[in-house]
Amino acid sequence: MPRKPWYRRKRYVIPLLLVVLFVVAIGPWPADNTPYAEAGYFAETAGRIAPPSKASGQLRAGFAETDITPQVGHQLAGFSARDPFDSDSIFSRCFARALTLSVGDVEVTILAVDLLLVNEQVAQAVLEKSGLKAGGIFFTATHTHGGPGQWGAHPIEQIIIGDYDADYSDRLAADLASAVTASREQMVPVDLGLAKTDATDGQVNRVDRARGTFDQLSALLFRHAGEPDAPPFAALVSYGAHATVSGHRSNAINADYPGALVDRLREATGTEHVMFAAGTVGDASPQRPQAATSEESAVKLGESLADELTKPVASADFQPTVTLANSYLPVDLPGVRVPVTAGLRLSPLSTRWIGPERSHLHVLRIGSALLIGFPGDYSGQLGTRLAGELAGNGVTAIPTSFNGDYLGYLVSDGDFYNAPKYETRVMNFYGPWLGPYLNDLAGRMARGTLP
Repeated sequence: MPRKPWYRRKRYVIPLLLVVLFVVAIGPWPADNTPYAEAGYFAETAGRIAPPSKASGQLRAGFAETDITPQVGHQLAGFSARDPFDSDSIFSRCFARALTLSVGDVEVTILAVDLLLVNEQVAQAVLEKSGLKAGGIFFTATHTHGGPGQWGAHPIEQIIIGDYDADYSDRLAADLASAVTASREQMVPVDLGLAKTDATDGQVNRVDRARGTFDQLSALLFRHAGEPDAPPFAALVSYGAHATVSGHRSNAINADYPGALVDRLREATGTEHVMFAAGTVGDASPQRPQAATSEESAVKLGESLADELTKPVASADFQPTVTLANSYLPVDLPGVRVPVTAGLRLSPLSTRWIGPERSHLHVLRIGSALLIGFPGDYSGQLGTRLAGELAGNGVTAIPTSFNGDYLGYLVSDGDFYNAPKYETRVMNFYGPWLGPYLNDLAGRMARGTLP
């Protein structure tokens, strides 16, 4: 009897089938590197950009905050390397801070929370409990890695934020919604100011140490109308450095450097209410001043940044008449693409569950400032591009991260191809073009709020 061809012999066929099944189910697969501008999802989304809600006149503002510090023992969010996740003390308290702005019939609330991020699950619950529609709240977070966890059900989230607790997640959403509602109940007329400086000593580039970062440290200021000698009623500060100074070896509940910045700026300037929004954190690591403990190092950094803002706050010009514009855009996404290399990806059969098919962008024009919210760790390289494109319009771009959804690290195509790092491989879920794609859309939305 003639021998069977090698490919029909069991000792070859079974391993070959296993290899084929592995490649089909797991990968690697060739990656599609088609530029976003040639993709259908771009055309569909760009075609949905509509004129924003916009009004000019007297600005009114209301502020509220809620303490969201959990009990000791609650698990912390931020580091998969933290072991255990359980908190063992309270170093500084965590808050949800809400600032509602209105001009005419345009009204929106900015919600900044001492959390790692605000995911879609929590954001939707807050909107529902507040009785507001999408676009009614501009979400952001301080990105502290010492704040409460256990609020996300997604398996990947639980690797970083601890075991999901549905009851806690619901209570957290209720606390955030209460701050939103309270901020809308006592609105007062305010004038608008803007303070900014370049805080080059506060951060380093975590993707390429030889490259700079988006160093803008800004504060939107709101002062009671008709009181030119009074300190600001409220301030919204934004900066790019990751709030990771305390580190994964700390199990203390803490707001990291943003918490110290808020306290110091309030004390130094007399500002009644201060809140913080994470900026271009995607490629920015914090400097760590020498101190006895990592928590004290975070305090030093926060106080140093606040001190850099004190003079710009004191010399800021205020405007009595303001344009407020609100632009919200549902965004179609490219397919989930977990990279192996720049040209190879894991199989979509095993990875499509990782991320959503749709997200959103949110842009607020507040006078000459453009607050631009992105759904992830937005990078300074993208922020520098966007700010440069918009600067000719006489406005200041203030890009922020964690707008109520999370798509991973939002990096430039250049960094994706040339810098195989944690930010571009492990935490990149959509390939090289997501960051530039969102930047393009955000720029179009921002220009739509002008003049």
